[in-house]
Amino acid sequence: MKKLQKITLFLLYGFMCHAQAPNGKITGKIVDENQKVVEFANIMLHRSADSVFVKAALCNEFGLFEFENISNGSYFLKISHTNFEKYASPKFIISDETPVLDFKEIALKTSIKNLGEVSVKAAKPFIERQLDKIVVNVENSIVATGNSVLEVLERSPGIVVNQESSINLKGKAGIVLMIDGKPSPLSGTDLITYLKGIPAANIQSIEIITNPSARYDAAGNAGIINIKFKKDKNEGLNGSFTLSYGQGEYWKPSASVNFNYRKKKWNIFGSHSHAQPTQLTRFYINRKFFDESKNLISTFDQTSFTKQPISSDNSRFGVDYYLNKKTIIGVMANTNWVKVERNGTTNAFITKSTGQLDYTNENFILSNDKRFNGFANFNFKHTFDSTGKELTADIDFGKYNSKTIQDISNQNFSPSGQPIFTNKLATNQTGTISVKSFKADYVHPFSKTTKLEMGLKSSLVTSDNDVKFFDVINNQNKLDPSRSNNFIYKENVNAAYASFAKQLKKWDFQTGLRIEQTHTNGVQLTTGEKFERKYINFFPNVVLNKKFSENNQLSLSYSKRIDRPSYRQLNPFRIFVDSYTYVVGDPKLKPVITNLYELNHTFKGKYVTTLSYNKSKQSITDIFVQEDDTKISYQIPANLQDFEQLNLGLYIPFSIKNRVNSTFTGSANWNKYTSPLQGGTLENQYKSWDARLSNNIILGKGWTAELTGFYQSKSVWGLFIIKSLAQVSMGIQKVSKDKLSTFKFGLTDMFLTNHIAVIVKYQNMDFFTDRTWDSRVATISYSYRFGKNTVARARQRNTGVEDEKRRAN
Repeated sequence: MKKLQKITLFLLYGFMCHAQAPNGKITGKIVDENQKVVEFANIMLHRSADSVFVKAALCNEFGLFEFENISNGSYFLKISHTNFEKYASPKFIISDETPVLDFKEIALKTSIKNLGEVSVKAAKPFIERQLDKIVVNVENSIVATGNSVLEVLERSPGIVVNQESSINLKGKAGIVLMIDGKPSPLSGTDLITYLKGIPAANIQSIEIITNPSARYDAAGNAGIINIKFKKDKNEGLNGSFTLSYGQGEYWKPSASVNFNYRKKKWNIFGSHSHAQPTQLTRFYINRKFFDESKNLISTFDQTSFTKQPISSDNSRFGVDYYLNKKTIIGVMANTNWVKVERNGTTNAFITKSTGQLDYTNENFILSNDKRFNGFANFNFKHTFDSTGKELTADIDFGKYNSKTIQDISNQNFSPSGQPIFTNKLATNQTGTISVKSFKADYVHPFSKTTKLEMGLKSSLVTSDNDVKFFDVINNQNKLDPSRSNNFIYKENVNAAYASFAKQLKKWDFQTGLRIEQTHTNGVQLTTGEKFERKYINFFPNVVLNKKFSENNQLSLSYSKRIDRPSYRQLNPFRIFVDSYTYVVGDPKLKPVITNLYELNHTFKGKYVTTLSYNKSKQSITDIFVQEDDTKISYQIPANLQDFEQLNLGLYIPFSIKNRVNSTFTGSANWNKYTSPLQGGTLENQYKSWDARLSNNIILGKGWTAELTGFYQSKSVWGLFIIKSLAQVSMGIQKVSKDKLSTFKFGLTDMFLTNHIAVIVKYQNMDFFTDRTWDSRVATISYSYRFGKNTVARARQRNTGVEDEKRRAN
């Protein structure tokens, strides 16, 4: 009854206001104690006489808000934001004499919370849609417990992970992976190995950005995935540690600790984690081989099993020093050590076209991978005044070392089991990637509604890879110079950008332009083959927003992007999967240019519909080349002529009686590849869809539960048709009364439905593969928070090596 009365009063009040043709206006800007803009605070306008709610607004990314068509009368504002204390303004009057009131700046106080008294009533959803990105809240996920970052990425919207070599977003390769805003130079197998070794307990969230602004490097035609590590925001000494144990077919223990010490002008932070999971891969492949007339001559039926013990240590350490209220300098270092042992066994049956057994094959591969990644960043930030003018600068250094030793034993047997052929091969591969980068960014607000951003960046990368192949004869290694090689690649990219943003009454727009000059050269020392490229590209970016009403907002955007091949894709070395299958790079790969158009509609500030179209020239995908006479197949990256994609996406959050908080994300895609390839014309297109549902259930008394699942239908990537895959996971959590201890149990891939199955039918290739791994894992974990409980906002920092880190794998 009371609700009905309030609604009736509200409607009557709206009718009266309309009859009086109100023209009052209220504006203002929301900032924090340090005069820094507060984005997306909720502002509620109330009538003073009876506190009746009149109107609501959400401030924009510049902290600005506005109420229009306000009737004469006495009012007050209520302002709320999750990170700040609630604010109620003094009473004020709108009249014919004072129809416009500008609050200038309203400063909110950072929320000071005693963790021992806070009652957690709801958690952030596992998947959250924000204005310009999708956020996966790893820190709040129970089912992420004990998993690696790679396993969390598998459950993220639009992402498909090939366990051995690649990460695709919306069916596209060419993502930029960033760590705390810094591009990772790793890619391919190196990146997969790195992400397998990072416990999800170290991660706060994962951001998926499909249409970045001109401020970001132009690299990555599929978009940006930014992995954000946990950062403690408390005064004094604070931190947490986590212990977890997972059990699938093999054990997966891990431990991590992080700390933050803040006092006066100093802020010191760091973390270390150790993970020692044992992974496995089962791989089935069925290949058919043909003669020149396309007649079937034999079938290759192969099953392999690889056990992979992994030992990984990740460390982060940094210091910020506040020279004064306006200037901060800092230094940060990240290191990662990974050791992977691979023990693989392959058995194959080779049959004739008649179905009669021709011979069998046994293959054993032992390998030892050791990798070290080291990165250092020096950063500077100066704020000129309270308007938001600021200058930031970063100097970055990185080095990435890898060493891989492989021993391959191959033996063929007759149908009766007699050995007919035996050979042994050994490889020794070493690689070093060094990265140097400098960037500077300047922000200049002209007014509350107008802002200009400008920046410069220069990076220099050197990749040196040396591989030696040996024939093992009588247990002695004999160098094979025909397959050994030393490849050196250098790349220099210089960039400048400008971005301008303007807000009008119901419109706002942002436009930017980035210019990048690229100079690359490579040399194969063994063969003497060299190549060199120089080119300049322009990358425009435009975003236009229109707010039609409180419930409806439309955004239209366009951007142009580039995807340069990774350093490993350029590397012409062979990495053996078995004696009949290997992976190799191509130093002649060209960069990919993509044009992306996107239309977003937001309803009631939370329901989001996205329609996007993009077209790429010289799209890079992996292809297979098959040698029918030797039965050897190898995977190599190639430039396909055209790639087109049309995508429709939905984001729908909902709750049930404040007990169940759910998020549904779904998308429908049309992908098409068209290109001359291997003497024919490839035209591979497919309509596909995917859906994800995550549910956070509040049980009470510190107990919460989580149930998540996803399904992806059959899709296409280059030559490959990828069959459907799905996964259902669950978890339960208990938080102690003092909110310092957290106990979790999680079970991933309950029904063992998450696997990658691929079909290829093109030219002389007709094969099917199915790859499974240790995906069903039960994990228990314990976390404990220590230190002071008063909250103070920590500094967020980005560095300049965004694209370079991505491509180092």
